[in-house]
Amino acid sequence: MSTIKGMLARLRAHVRGGATNRDLEEEIRFHIELETKKNIALGMCPSDAHREAMIQFGGVQRAREEHIDVRGARWLEEFVGDTRYALRAFLRNPILSLAGIITLALGVGANTAIFSAVNAVVLRPLPFPESGRLLMLWEENPEKGWHQQVVAPANFFDWREQVPAFQDAAMYTFSGRATLIGIGAPQLLRVVTVTGNFFSVLGARAELGRTLVEEETWDSGTHVAVLSHRAWRDRFGGDRAVIGRTVRIEGAPVQIVGVMPESFAYPQENLDAWVPMEWKKSDRAEIGFRRAHWPHAIARLKPGVSFEQANAQLQQVAARLKTQYPTTNKFMGAGMTPLHDFLIGDTRLPLLILLAAVALLLLIACANVGNLLLVQAASRERELSLRVALGAGRMRLVRQALTESLTLSAIGGLGGLALGWWGTRALGAMQPEGMLPVRNLSIDWSVLAFVIAITTLSGIIFGLAPALWSGRRAPADALRAGGRTGSDGMRMRRWGNGLVVGEVALALMLTVGAGLLVRSFWTLEHVDPGFDSAGVLAVSINLPQTPYDSNAKVVAFYDELVRRARQIPRVERAGLTRQAPLDGLSWSSDFSVAGRAPDEYGSEVQHREVSPDYFRTMRVPLIRGRGFTESDREGATQVIVINEALARGYFKGRDPIGQRLAFDKVPDSTSVWRTIVGVVGNEHQVSLAKDSHIEIFTPLAQAAQNYMVLMLRTRAEPAALAPAVRRIVAELDPTLAIHAVRTMDGVRATSMARERFLMTMLLLFAVVGMVLAIVGVYGVLAQLARSRTREMGIRIALGAQGGDVRWLVVRHGLRLTIAGLVIGSLAALLATRALGGLLFRTPPSDPLTFTVVALLLTATSVLASWIPALKASRADPALTLRGE
Repeated sequence: MSTIKGMLARLRAHVRGGATNRDLEEEIRFHIELETKKNIALGMCPSDAHREAMIQFGGVQRAREEHIDVRGARWLEEFVGDTRYALRAFLRNPILSLAGIITLALGVGANTAIFSAVNAVVLRPLPFPESGRLLMLWEENPEKGWHQQVVAPANFFDWREQVPAFQDAAMYTFSGRATLIGIGAPQLLRVVTVTGNFFSVLGARAELGRTLVEEETWDSGTHVAVLSHRAWRDRFGGDRAVIGRTVRIEGAPVQIVGVMPESFAYPQENLDAWVPMEWKKSDRAEIGFRRAHWPHAIARLKPGVSFEQANAQLQQVAARLKTQYPTTNKFMGAGMTPLHDFLIGDTRLPLLILLAAVALLLLIACANVGNLLLVQAASRERELSLRVALGAGRMRLVRQALTESLTLSAIGGLGGLALGWWGTRALGAMQPEGMLPVRNLSIDWSVLAFVIAITTLSGIIFGLAPALWSGRRAPADALRAGGRTGSDGMRMRRWGNGLVVGEVALALMLTVGAGLLVRSFWTLEHVDPGFDSAGVLAVSINLPQTPYDSNAKVVAFYDELVRRARQIPRVERAGLTRQAPLDGLSWSSDFSVAGRAPDEYGSEVQHREVSPDYFRTMRVPLIRGRGFTESDREGATQVIVINEALARGYFKGRDPIGQRLAFDKVPDSTSVWRTIVGVVGNEHQVSLAKDSHIEIFTPLAQAAQNYMVLMLRTRAEPAALAPAVRRIVAELDPTLAIHAVRTMDGVRATSMARERFLMTMLLLFAVVGMVLAIVGVYGVLAQLARSRTREMGIRIALGAQGGDVRWLVVRHGLRLTIAGLVIGSLAALLATRALGGLLFRTPPSDPLTFTVVALLLTATSVLASWIPALKASRADPALTLRGE
């Protein structure tokens, strides 16, 4: 407590410095006058008496300094004085100061923006009570290549009931978009289907009304929904009387029972509603309830139970289910992951790569500013030497130099904070959907603490060189030499050269990383997707179960839709598919080929339902056999078309045409056999970076699906067809709302959005880093040319040619650049290994990228060296010799 009081007293003394100094002056004057009167009483004349009093007192200035030391504010006064001096020095050299501030602001701003994303995604806990006890449950199957996959509902219920460590567990699945009717024009809702205890497991409460309850997991005949805050505000005008209101979703009456707070956005942002699963209780006994895998599962641990204990119990239950249900669970395993870690997923690596990139950028900025301060220190050499000659200690000069660098860093940090605030918003808007689990990034106290830390550290880093160099030269040498360079000047140049070498090395590391991503993206962009995306519009439509509750009704609607779509001017072809290529996987199954042994079954074949003209619309090549025709309808022979990957993998050396397949691992009397009539080329289903999966196509008319994507190939701009398609859909059924209208070129671009975003960000940082490094090269060589003007003039006077002088300067720049390239290349060979998981068919040590980046840096360094070299070659020998 006494320490705190003492610090506060010192602070008050400093704040009241003027009054305190006046009191001190009056006290000193009183003591001197009193001593003077004593001396006069002893017979001295007034002048001698005053002089003797001053001598006995010991000096006014020393008394002041001792008083300042006693009150403990000397360091604070020195700091304030040094700060004021630094600000005056910045104003005397505004161009250099502004360059340093802008450089630091760029580095700090980039770090602030990226750290805000890392903080929001990686460091900040989930916004749920005791979120550390929340788990993501998943299944794995080595036979099918599954890891951390969705679960089978029947298996989940067994886990929930038989694992004592779970306080509770819930499931959810993304249902996509549902049509809301009765609130003006038909609208689309983003809906998630959940078990009734979903909100209670998370510990979330409703803002209005209530959340769902466990009993609503099962079908009770009454449909309910919980709205998101955004849907309540935008779709229902924020009406608090919405609770209890009945609306129609997908044609069925649904009662709204609750509204969630604005902060609740799980399992993803921009959701509109949560609805219960509404299964029948008899479903638990169905084999499909254990065979099919589609929901996600979460659980909450009981208090005091460790992750390891819960996982051990889960493994025991999974092992028991393998023997209890061998048909479906023979190879099925289970696992669990902290929910926070699961949600971060593969976002962690790109974020850490970006954070490392901006850290390198900040180091380049620090080296750059350090060089600027060295130049400034060189111009103040006589001043510093004079201060040493007058008694200033070297540590005092070091403190002053560090104060100047910290002041400059603080100003740059404030600018960087402003840039970072803007950058967080730009980052949130630019990131592709699914890149980060959160879209709204913010600057909170954690980010502010990070900014203060890196700002302070930066000030120390770039101020270290000028601080250590300050006052090192002997005062007599500096004052006698005037502007000439001595051994200490050579030491300063070595400091500057070292900083430039470091800048070039860091810039090469940053640019090589960006170059590898550019090369990877270029390779990815030139992958053949298996279809022609140019001039194709994709329109997603979902027919509600009511009134489209039969195969005939669904087929009739889509047949008429395709017929009318073909009549739109400039439409060449129209087809339907359940899943657009590059838009994700469809449902999968095992399969068997007629006539083969039971153990020759296949796994994980993807399924798509398409219309007869789909392959021609997308220009997917027909390799063998035929495509679908209008005669492939319900009641006709069940036919399928397979892709080339399936033909090569399971029909090597055999003609697949005419072969029959069943979608069962072990066919029985209930199996439906389908005949292969054609083989088509492979389409990439997920992304261009992933190989095509084996795939089976079924005629839409034989396996109608309510959700389909209408594909239109046109000679015009595809997006221009959207109004005509909307009009046709409204004419066919005014209660329908189109889910999405996209061009296939846009779908293809979206599939590469993550790679494009990461490449763009790293390339931007690399360009800034390279520019800063080149500025550093230019600054050092310009200072070299200025400091060696006398030498250059003498060389020219002695007959040296301008080209010789220019080569002297350029050669020095090349030496620094090559040294930086060698060091940077060795460091990059180690650092780029972290990019391996983000590169597509590009090795982290790609020699072409390293060579191109090195040549680019060398060329730009030569260009940066040429301007000071040109100035040096124009030195006037007459002026130089006259100055001697």
